[in-house]
Amino acid sequence: MWRENILFKWTRRLYDEGVLTILAALWVILLAGGSLVYWLDRGTEGQSIQNIFDAFWWAWVTMTTVGYGDMTPKSMSAKLTASVMMFFAVTLISFFTATISSIFVARKIREGRGLEKINYHNHFIICGWNDNAERILEAIVQQARGSTFQAVLVNDLPEEKIQSLLQKYKSYEIGYIRGDFTKEQVLRNANVDKARSVLILPSQMAIDDSDADEKTTLTTYSIKAIAPKVKVYAYLRLRENRANLRRAKADGILVADEFGDFLSAVQILKPGLPLFLGEIMKGTNQHLTLMNVPRQFVDKSYRELFYDFRNTQGKTVLGVYSEEESMGVSQFLSADSGDYLDAFIARKLKESGRTLTEEPRPNLRINPPDDYIFTDRDQLIVLV
Repeated sequence: MWRENILFKWTRRLYDEGVLTILAALWVILLAGGSLVYWLDRGTEGQSIQNIFDAFWWAWVTMTTVGYGDMTPKSMSAKLTASVMMFFAVTLISFFTATISSIFVARKIREGRGLEKINYHNHFIICGWNDNAERILEAIVQQARGSTFQAVLVNDLPEEKIQSLLQKYKSYEIGYIRGDFTKEQVLRNANVDKARSVLILPSQMAIDDSDADEKTTLTTYSIKAIAPKVKVYAYLRLRENRANLRRAKADGILVADEFGDFLSAVQILKPGLPLFLGEIMKGTNQHLTLMNVPRQFVDKSYRELFYDFRNTQGKTVLGVYSEEESMGVSQFLSADSGDYLDAFIARKLKESGRTLTEEPRPNLRINPPDDYIFTDRDQLIVLV
């Protein structure tokens, strides 16, 4: 479907720019000019254009300025006609190439300014920008080292700042969309329905914390309406706004300075711990990663996998992450189509925008017991 949309978009663009009209005119010149030269040259001594197909071939080679010289008109009238045909053909071809070039140049300029839709798939999106955003982008790059990834930045930063960022990360596929990320069209330009996940950051331009959190919540609602399965992680300034984001079905909620008090206390009581956490977060020498349980360890114990990873790969498995299926409302409703009460409940839930099935719940086990048995849905938190 998206290929058809792109084809329609480009066809419409070519039509609006007059390219299709130029192509039609070139075909008319080719057919009319070739036919006329053939008719005027018929019966001429030494005639080299023997049939109508030869005439079309000669017209095509002449119009494209290739000019093999294998066939040429002989009569004066045919030569005059050919001269007129060449003049109009070369003029139209010049217009054609100039128009095509201008379309691509304009597209490149619009892409640089964040005004063109980006057709990435399974990519990350960062909505908003603040003092932490570049460190977050750097962390994503660090975590993704050795693998390819695509990311899209959506914000209203000055063009100079954006160009500086894109130049800094030019070896990675990072796109940019300019605009208000609460707007549906801006999110669609970032191809949000094909994204892997979205991170929403409060803008550094927002002075009021409540306004910033309202914008974050509105954006979460918009994304979930467009792409319910895309993971949305939102950054809040105020703890009391967590409930609003939960109702918007955010998959993860981060609160400003949530761990600041804890780290300050730990710095006093256990000075080495913040240093350890800082090194892990930087990912300079070692870093945390998430990986699937190897097939041979499904239905095996944590103890077996832990020692295998440690002894054969030098990696330490710290925990297990999984998403557990939740019981949705649909599981309590009757399958009998004649149960009007259940049908009424289901219809009202849909009208209110709620689904009959619940989203999977994240489940984290840090340092699980030795006899914990892995399933194929588990993922490992590994210190590499």
